[in-house]
Amino acid sequence: MNGLLLWSLPFGLQGLAMGVDEFWFHRRRTLPRGEWMGHALDTSVFLACLACPLLLPPVASNLGLYGVLAVLSCLLITKDEFLHQRLCPGGEHWVHAVLFILHPLVLIATALLWISTGAIPLKGIPTPALASARAMLLFQCLAVSGFLVFQVVYWSTRKRRESTRPGINNTLYDELGERWYTATDDPVALLRAESRLRTSWVLSELQAHFGEPPLTILDVACGAGFLANPLAEAGHAVTGIDLSRDSLAVAHRHDTTRSVIYRSMDARVLSLPAGRFDAICMMDFLEHLVERDAVLREASRVLRPGGFFFFHTFNRTPISWLIAIKGVEWFVKNTPKHMHVYDLFLKPAELKDLCARHHLAVEVVRGVQPRIFTWAFLKLLLTGRVSDQFQFKFTKSQRVGYCGRALKTA
Repeated sequence: MNGLLLWSLPFGLQGLAMGVDEFWFHRRRTLPRGEWMGHALDTSVFLACLACPLLLPPVASNLGLYGVLAVLSCLLITKDEFLHQRLCPGGEHWVHAVLFILHPLVLIATALLWISTGAIPLKGIPTPALASARAMLLFQCLAVSGFLVFQVVYWSTRKRRESTRPGINNTLYDELGERWYTATDDPVALLRAESRLRTSWVLSELQAHFGEPPLTILDVACGAGFLANPLAEAGHAVTGIDLSRDSLAVAHRHDTTRSVIYRSMDARVLSLPAGRFDAICMMDFLEHLVERDAVLREASRVLRPGGFFFFHTFNRTPISWLIAIKGVEWFVKNTPKHMHVYDLFLKPAELKDLCARHHLAVEVVRGVQPRIFTWAFLKLLLTGRVSDQFQFKFTKSQRVGYCGRALKTA
C-alpha cells in the first residue's frame, strides 16, 4: 500500500497545481473564449487517456493507442504558451512549468498502474492492492471529468452572468456642466476634494524624479480638468482625453493657461504615437470599465520607457463597498444609481498583475481615504453636502481606495 501511495503522488501534485492555475490565476485575469475552449480541449484529451485503463485491457494495441493519446495530450497543453507570454504574470508561468513536468509523469504512472491491473502485476504492487489501483484510476477519471464540466459550464456562462449585473452609469458626467466646479450637493464634490490630494502628490513625484518641467503628460478620462489644468499651470505640456465632450468643454473653459490639448478619444484605442508621453495619469477611471487590459496596453504603448504611469482606483473589499458605494448613496445628495459598481473595483494585486503584463512595474501604492474626525465630515453626514474644506488623506491601509505609480520598463 505504501508503494501505491507513492504512485499517487504525481496525481495529487498535478491536481494541486491545476487548482491553483484555474481558481487563482485564471479567475483573476479571466480567459478569452478561445483560451478557455482550448483548455477544455486539453482536459478532454487527458480524460480520454485516463479512460483507456478503465475501458480497455492492457494489450499491445491498446497501449499503442494510449501512447498516441498521451503524446497528443502533452503537446496540446503547451499550445497556448504563445498567448500566455503576453497575458500571464510570472507566477502563472511558473505553475505552467510545474504542470508541464507533472503531466507526462502522471501519464506514465497511469500506464504503469494500468499494466499492473492486467495479467502481470507490476513489481512493487501486490495482488491485494490491484483493487486499490483500479479505484485510484477511477477516482482520477471522475475528478478530471468533474473539472471538465466545471470549465465548460463556468467559462461559457461567465459572460452571461456578467451581462446581467447592473452596468455602471458613465453618462452622468455629461450633465454636470459648471457643477463640476461649483456643486456641493453632488458626489463630484468628493472628486474635487480627492483630486486636491492627488494633484499635489503627482506634481511632487514628477518634480522629484524628473526635475523641472516641461514634461509631456497624458491625462486619461480627464473629466473637467481637475488634474490636467493644474499640471499645465505647473508648466507641463498636457493632453487631456475623455469621451464626454461636455466635460471637455468645461475643462477647456477652466484652463487658465490655454495650453492643454483637450480631445475626445477612446482610451482603448488611442490615436496617438508610441512613446509620446513622459507620464500618463488615470485617476478614478479603471473602476469605470471592463476592458482594463486594452486600456493599459494602449497606455503602455504611448508611454516612453522610463516614464511614469499614475493611477487611482478603489479596492474590492467590503469596507470599500460600504464607504465608496453605499456611504456615498446614503449621505451625499443627488448620488445617481450605479455611479460605481462593486464588481469593477480592483484589488491592488490584480492591478499590479495587469500592469506587469504591459511592462508597467508598480513601484508605489498608497492608500487613500477621507479624513473622518473633522467638522467637514460631520457636516456631510448631517446635511448631505460636501464643503470645500472636506479632505482626503494618504494612509497605510489600501482597503478603500489607493493610488500609485508604475514605471514603464521597456
